[in-house]
Amino acid sequence: MNRINPLPIIIIDGIFFQLYRTGIARVWQSLLQEWSSQEFAQHLLVLDRNGTAPRLPNIYYLPFPPYVYENLDRDREMLQQVCDQEGASLFISTYFTAPLSTPSVLMVHDMIPEVLGADLAVPEWQEKHHCIKQASAYITVSQNTARDLMRFFPEIAFRPVTIAYPGVSTSLFFPETFEEIYRFKSRYGISKPYFLLSAVNKNYKNNRLFFAAFAQLCSRHGFEIVCTGGDATLNPEFRTATTGCVVHLLSLTDEELRAAYAGAVALVYPSLYEGFGLPVLEAMACGCPTITCPNASLPEVAGEAVLYVHSDDVDGMAEALCEVQKPSVRKALIAAGLKRSQSFSWSRMAAIVQSALVEATLLPLQLRDVNLIVFPDWQQPETILLQDLEMAIRTVLTYPEREQLTLLVYTGNGTSETANLALSEVTLNLLMAAELERETLPEVSLVPVLSEMQWQALLPRLQARLELEHEDEGAIAQVGADRLQGRSLS
Repeated sequence: MNRINPLPIIIIDGIFFQLYRTGIARVWQSLLQEWSSQEFAQHLLVLDRNGTAPRLPNIYYLPFPPYVYENLDRDREMLQQVCDQEGASLFISTYFTAPLSTPSVLMVHDMIPEVLGADLAVPEWQEKHHCIKQASAYITVSQNTARDLMRFFPEIAFRPVTIAYPGVSTSLFFPETFEEIYRFKSRYGISKPYFLLSAVNKNYKNNRLFFAAFAQLCSRHGFEIVCTGGDATLNPEFRTATTGCVVHLLSLTDEELRAAYAGAVALVYPSLYEGFGLPVLEAMACGCPTITCPNASLPEVAGEAVLYVHSDDVDGMAEALCEVQKPSVRKALIAAGLKRSQSFSWSRMAAIVQSALVEATLLPLQLRDVNLIVFPDWQQPETILLQDLEMAIRTVLTYPEREQLTLLVYTGNGTSETANLALSEVTLNLLMAAELERETLPEVSLVPVLSEMQWQALLPRLQARLELEHEDEGAIAQVGADRLQGRSLS
């Protein structure tokens, strides 16, 4: 599709689709799908690494070389080149990549390596830390992830952080019919009630708690175990705990996963740490009772709609495995889970992320607690223009809170070079007249032509418009600044 090139341009690096097909890929595909039917899509350009990005209508793609960890410096250079070529205002990656200088927003899905003591010298985590330090703003998928991000990187404490919870697709995850559950069980030879596990061999998933508790059950031979997530083998320790029981290691499509959730006795998800916990949300949406641990972000996702067991409480897990079989308990958990899952939607996440990205395109304006704007008429003779700008700066200097104030100067279709020269001359004149000391210079930012959605984000953060004697009235009306409180310079 030919690009119509509206500003601002936001480049999305589709690297994660090249590397993995796990929950983060679902997050990004769902976001792109939401945006594909909105005007916002016109501002996006997805870098398609080696042809791996999902193809969606109205999304613009640019073929891009595959990512190679051994060539990080070259990759950053190539990212900067494409940002420069496309005139990008902002960059965001689906994983951990960044250009050299274009402002970037980083979406942080978890802090698992940092919290659980992984080897942070691994190139993947080194690049993650590089991107964290370089980013201008952040989006996290839970409050807990935001807290952990700040804990490990206190130097970014004053940069914007937006929390955007992932959603669940009601067209993919919903209570399945008995017929479909039967077909699923028949297809994989599941003949008994089963407990459902995810990513069974990953240590931080803490599935050893389940297996230790399962081994205590007198009725364990009446159950099977279904493990999803693509594990080809089962930890020998877990095999010993399930002697005499059938364990299925399955790689499922979304439709099969829906049936697996819906048909399970329970999803058992005793994870030590999650950035969010999509399987818990998907299970609740499918009417699957869930047992989990009150760790990290999981209470944010599950609320009171699940059974909680502490991470090392084997007896508590065994009790929960029995409790979840009671009809009254199952009915209550299913109802609560379905209601809870309705609180999360991809459309809501897409709207929050979109807003955060648009806000990030305004970061060069250096907005503060108090923001005032002027709309000079750049067609006026130089002497009149300089007088208006001088009066605006003099007015700003009278504000008691000027240290927390930014004066925005709209340049419109004029050039930033012309505006900078005019402001420099005004400032120099005030300094020479001893009316201004250099350390008291106000923060002044030039505002170029912005899109409608950028003005919608900017206007609520403006306290007033300083009324110049000669103003660009057309621009004031066009961007909606006529609704701002006007303050006279006299």
